Amino acid sequence: MGRLKTLAIASTVATFVLVSIGGLVRATKSGLGCGTDWPDCSGKVIPIFSDYTVAVEYSHRLAAAIVTVLIAALAFTAIRHHRDQPKIMWSAVGAFFLVLFQAGLGAVVVMLELHADTVVMHLGTAMTLLALLVHLTVRVSAQGGRTLRTDRGVSSSSFVAAVSVFLLLVVGSYLSGTGGTGGFRDWPLMDGQLIPDLELKAQTVHFLHRALAAIVGVIVFVVGLRVMKRKREFPDAARLAHIASGLFAVEVMIGAANVWTGLNAAFVTLHLAVGAAIWATLIGMAAVTSPALAAEAARARRPASAHGPLAEASR
Repeated sequence: MGRLKTLAIASTVATFVLVSIGGLVRATKSGLGCGTDWPDCSGKVIPIFSDYTVAVEYSHRLAAAIVTVLIAALAFTAIRHHRDQPKIMWSAVGAFFLVLFQAGLGAVVVMLELHADTVVMHLGTAMTLLALLVHLTVRVSAQGGRTLRTDRGVSSSSFVAAVSVFLLLVVGSYLSGTGGTGGFRDWPLMDGQLIPDLELKAQTVHFLHRALAAIVGVIVFVVGLRVMKRKREFPDAARLAHIASGLFAVEVMIGAANVWTGLNAAFVTLHLAVGAAIWATLIGMAAVTSPALAAEAARARRPASAHGPLAEASR
C-alpha cells in the first residue's frame, strides 16, 4: 500500500500544480503560445522559445505529460497489486481515463482557439480529476491503517460546500473568458453601486460571480465553523475546515486585487490556485468523515488483523 499511497499523493500534488500553471496560461494569455498545434508546439516537439507565451504554454503541456505518466503508474500499480480492492483499483483506472480525456479536451481548446465553453469544460474536468485523486488518497490512507472518525452529516455538508465552490470556479472561468472584471474597477461595489447597470453580458456575469461568491462564502464558513466546534471528535476534518475557511478569506481579497489591478497576471493565477486548494480541501473533509469509506477500509483490513477493524465510526 505504501507505493500506491506515494503515487496517489504525487499525482494529486502534480495535478494541483498543473491546474495552477493552467491559471498562469490564462492570466498571461498564453493559451495559443504554441499556435493551434497539438501535441506539437509550433510544429516542434521542443519549440523555439521566441517569447514568454511559448514558454508558459509549453510548461503547461510538459506538466500535463508528467501528470499523465504519474497517473498511469498509479493505475498500473492498482491493477497489479490491488485487484482485491476494486474501489481503489477502479478509482485509479478512472483517474487515468479522465486524464486522457482532459488531454484530448486540451487539444480541442487549442484547436478552437480558446473558445470560452471549452475552457470551462477543461477547468471542470481538471477539478473533477483533482477531487478523484484527493478521495483516492484518503481511501488508500484509510486502508493502510489511518483511523477515520466519521459522521454522515459532516461528510454531506462538506460535500455540499465543495460543490458550491466548484460552481463558483466554473462561473469564474466563464467570466475570465467573457470580459474578466466586466469593466468594473472598484470593489466591493461595482461602479459605485451594489447592483450595477447590467447592460453588457460581461457585467452580468461578473455581478453573478460576486453574488455567488458571497453565498458560497457563507456556506463554507458555516460548514467550517460547525466542524471546528467539534474538533475533538473530528480532528482531521477540523484542521481541513480551518484551512478551507482561511483560504476562502484569502481568496476574497485576491479577487478584490484582481479588480483593483485590472487583472494582474500574478493575482489571476493565484486566484485559481487558491480556489482549487479550497475545492480539494473540502473534498478531503467530505472523504475523511465518510462512514462508507471508513467501513470499506475496515472490511479491507479485517482479514489481516485478529483484532477487528481499526477504523472508527463515531456516528
